[in-house]
Amino acid sequence: MKRQHHPVAARSSDGLPRRGFLRAAAGVGVAAGLGSTLSACGGSGGSSGTVTLQLWDTDTRPERTANLKKLISMFEAKNPGIRISYLGLPTDQYMQKINTAIATRSTPDLLTPKASDIAALVAQKALAPLDDRLRAAGLEQQISPQMLKSSRAAAPDGKLYLTPATSLADVIYYRADWFKQANLKPPATWADFDAAARRLTNASTGRFGYTLRGGNGFFAQMVEMVYPRAGVSTFYRADGTCTLDDPAVISACEAYVALFGKQTARSDLTADFKAMVAQFGKGGAGMLSHSIGSYPNHVAALGTDKVGVVAPFPATGHRVLTGWMTTGFAMFKASKHEDAAWKFLAYTMEQEGNSFWAQKSGYLPGNNAVAQEKWVTENKALKAAMDAAAAPGAVTLEQPYYLPEFTTITTNDLLPQWQKVLQGGLSSRDFLTAAAASLTKAKSKYGKEHG
Repeated sequence: MKRQHHPVAARSSDGLPRRGFLRAAAGVGVAAGLGSTLSACGGSGGSSGTVTLQLWDTDTRPERTANLKKLISMFEAKNPGIRISYLGLPTDQYMQKINTAIATRSTPDLLTPKASDIAALVAQKALAPLDDRLRAAGLEQQISPQMLKSSRAAAPDGKLYLTPATSLADVIYYRADWFKQANLKPPATWADFDAAARRLTNASTGRFGYTLRGGNGFFAQMVEMVYPRAGVSTFYRADGTCTLDDPAVISACEAYVALFGKQTARSDLTADFKAMVAQFGKGGAGMLSHSIGSYPNHVAALGTDKVGVVAPFPATGHRVLTGWMTTGFAMFKASKHEDAAWKFLAYTMEQEGNSFWAQKSGYLPGNNAVAQEKWVTENKALKAAMDAAAAPGAVTLEQPYYLPEFTTITTNDLLPQWQKVLQGGLSSRDFLTAAAASLTKAKSKYGKEHG
């Protein structure tokens, strides 16, 4: 997909234009309660000459936090002149705190942003671009091209701000024991998938061939199961119109919707991730589509031997990769110790640091050498995703997270309409045509405001 490189209007986390947000930040409402958090921002030099960097983390799950602190200690052991001070931000408030720090010029040195955060931070000119440093360090050739592309696609100007340390990718999980019992080979085509969904379904016993995500988060799974089947690898055409209304996408969506209530439980109408994982793990569904990140959940519930994994199948001669969302680290432009901060960013992409972080995360490693390590090749989900990416002609579908309205449209606006489709009250064609119109309008508005 050809990217349009335009700056994004700076906005706060609640959608206020940046000028309005700055006025709000000057008052007591936004800045209240940060106290010691903001006073600790920005790297500092110790009396012994040691540089102390501040890192703010936006994903503070306990196990992940422990792993990140271990990664930091590994880096510090190799770089005795640098220390990193860790601060975990509340999951539901982190963007407010980051925006306040930007407005008050009290940002830290390092951040763990989500890919969907990059556009807003770049719009405020808060992050330092990393392309030149990556090339100078000789790291560009050591990193997965797909992950570099996805990292750059998250930014409105196409530059690298988020280190391609790890990545998610979409796969299809299947009950290997069920397939064996039914004399079925692992699915290798969409026809195989359809046949297996029918064969494994026995509604009278509460056993279905597939579990479909009808509730929160539906859009990601729908894209995973529809775009590869359609063989459509771009979210927007060259004229800026959204491809959701492409005839091949509509046809693939109709095949996907046809599973509901027949090869899936009707309770899938409101199923979210937790419900799907529970259904798959407790014997209610033979197949499930999700990212590689859920592989440990399935193994914990069923055991390694009962969990099979394949990548979404290609259309005729054309493989479309979905769900390649990079997770990594970023550097604030206002850091007073950019060279020291870069050393940490580089460490997360070099073999030692990348191997530890990717393995503990359960995600695809960005470093090509790490991708050949035993822990990767023996992980069925990682191997399926990496084999698909290595296939000739594989193309990554990049979703437009840089559009300010994209998440709201796909997460909130479309959900009730999607559930109408599943219940037969709205056709796939009408649903996708309206969705395409909304996302085309969002891109057009974006272009007019920032073109």
